[in-house]
Amino acid sequence: MLRVTTNSTIYTYQKNLLKSTNQLYSAMSSMMSGRNFDSYSADPAAATRAFKIHSSLNATNAQYSNNTTVLNKFSTAWDVADDMIDKLVSDLAQAPALKGLSDTNLSTLNTQGDVIYSGAEAIIQSLNGKYDSNYLFNGADTQNPPFALEQDGDRTYVTYRGVRIDDPATLDQPYTDENGNNVLKDDGVTPMTNREMLEQWSGEHLYVDIGIGFEVDGQGNVIPSTAFDSAISGTDFIGGYGVDADGDPTNIVSIMVRLSEVFRGYNQDTGEWSSAGNKEDAERLMGKLTKAQEALSSQHTQLDTQAQFLKTNQSQLESTFTSLNTELNSIENIDEVEAILTLVSAQTSYNAALQVGANVVPQSLMDYLN
Repeated sequence: MLRVTTNSTIYTYQKNLLKSTNQLYSAMSSMMSGRNFDSYSADPAAATRAFKIHSSLNATNAQYSNNTTVLNKFSTAWDVADDMIDKLVSDLAQAPALKGLSDTNLSTLNTQGDVIYSGAEAIIQSLNGKYDSNYLFNGADTQNPPFALEQDGDRTYVTYRGVRIDDPATLDQPYTDENGNNVLKDDGVTPMTNREMLEQWSGEHLYVDIGIGFEVDGQGNVIPSTAFDSAISGTDFIGGYGVDADGDPTNIVSIMVRLSEVFRGYNQDTGEWSSAGNKEDAERLMGKLTKAQEALSSQHTQLDTQAQFLKTNQSQLESTFTSLNTELNSIENIDEVEAILTLVSAQTSYNAALQVGANVVPQSLMDYLN
């Protein structure tokens, strides 16, 4: 027969009362703090998961900020290009000779040449546009204006970062920077040429982590497929650099400048062409201008495609952020209804324990315990 002593009864009661007190205290603390746990030791598994979610939220927030910045850049670039193309169409419409040379439009060819040159200047101005103090169309160099028109005698050249992009006589000359210094190749001896610098600038990258699995390789270089390249090459946008087999420039601005020189060199009184070019040169350049416009429109479309990708990615980041916040809230924060029920249950248990104590333990001991 089991013998229950007064001491064992009191001990059991004390243990159960302490348990009820702790449960009540825990329930009250949760209600007041609104949290499921206040320290790592209270729930190690939940705290570990919450820490990981906080890290993911911080990363997602940074990626969202990066995505927003780049999206605004590409949207602005698209708007600039859109306005530029609209103005180009409007300007070229004032040069009827572009649709075919005739006696009628030859009589105003010099003026039309001025219109075309003004259109080229307008494109240069647009390409030197900024977003948030950063130049849009200068590759990885966002702090300096990319393009300019450089006069040299009776010829005008387009420059990109100070290098003529349409002068075959200078493309293969050694490049010198703004301080007059050469840039050397990997051998440390041979200077880079202007053409090689243009090629290097054309291949520049500005990789940004926008949440598509950003990684670097063993040499610390960004793996292109895991990041977004935010660099916009100005030379690529207008059609490249250098001249073609006919000796004509390949980019739209230089073609317009060259064509304007041919038009303005025409003698409207005598009907004679100048050394700047003849009728055949004009017609050839007009054909290339049409193709260059098509290429520019293609670049414009590509900007829109990239902007749309960034918009889609931004929506995905917003969804990820919301999901992580929801999960974090379920881990860290209490369910108010459940917490109230837990508190009521704990309070009931505690009151019941006190009532049992009043019946089991002598009054003097109860006074002591209370």
